[in-house]
Amino acid sequence: MGRKDAVKLTGPTVDALSIERGNRVFWDRDMPGFGVRVHASGRKVYVAQARIPRGLPKRIVIGPHGEVATEDARREAARIIDGIRQGEVPASSPARVPTVADLARRFMNSHVEANNRPATIEVYGLLLDRYILPELGKLPLSSVKRSHAAKLHHKYRNTPSQANHIVGILGQMFGLAITWGMTPTRPNPCRSVRRYKVSGRERFLTEDEYARLGRVLFDAETEGPHLASAVAALRLLLLTGCRKMEIVTLRWDDVDRTASELRLDASKTGAFFLPVPTSSAQCHAVPN
Repeated sequence: MGRKDAVKLTGPTVDALSIERGNRVFWDRDMPGFGVRVHASGRKVYVAQARIPRGLPKRIVIGPHGEVATEDARREAARIIDGIRQGEVPASSPARVPTVADLARRFMNSHVEANNRPATIEVYGLLLDRYILPELGKLPLSSVKRSHAAKLHHKYRNTPSQANHIVGILGQMFGLAITWGMTPTRPNPCRSVRRYKVSGRERFLTEDEYARLGRVLFDAETEGPHLASAVAALRLLLLTGCRKMEIVTLRWDDVDRTASELRLDASKTGAFFLPVPTSSAQCHAVPN
């Protein structure tokens, strides 16, 4: 194996490799024996090669680029090379073609959990486990088509917002699958799935819900001073109808104690004067 033209094999690097005629193996710079055979047709196949004890080199095919992720092929190559050097020569590699379930695990571990808050992580995991994986989990990535995404979207048409969210997550997954080299570069199967129109929704707390919230706020306040400011902010939100950031950024200069009003920017609130509680009793005037 010549090493003069060795390169660091990564998904983007392998994507960029090409030759004009025939085929050629490009060997990895960091792992001797790990390579990818590139054909003039564009087909690329990962291989592993090592020398049998007191024998000739043995080369094993791992799998096609696009169906096998580069990092998975590297791990499989390490296993094969160690086996060959110990005299255990496999007839072929058992490397699996990645499925939607494989992509979902990597999507959650490498992307969602690294970039989102716990509540968002929980929602993504729920939608994957309950809706996406039961329908598509066993399918190889290369076989998922627009028709699969459209069918999944249509199945949950009675909850249009949820249906849109499901297809949105699936689209994110396939966008990353291409970036990660887990599937060949191709149109995202969710790209042309038309999302349902969703009208805005508004809901108010019931008296029972206000009562429960009041008890929770009271309990939180008695647990220690570290929650006092949060409880006060929530009570002001309930009593004034302000937006969250209007309360969080509220200053004493915005409070007219004589008139018992909050003087806020009309362009932000839609109302220049807002009444505020005039006594501590009013501040606790949440039904209990």
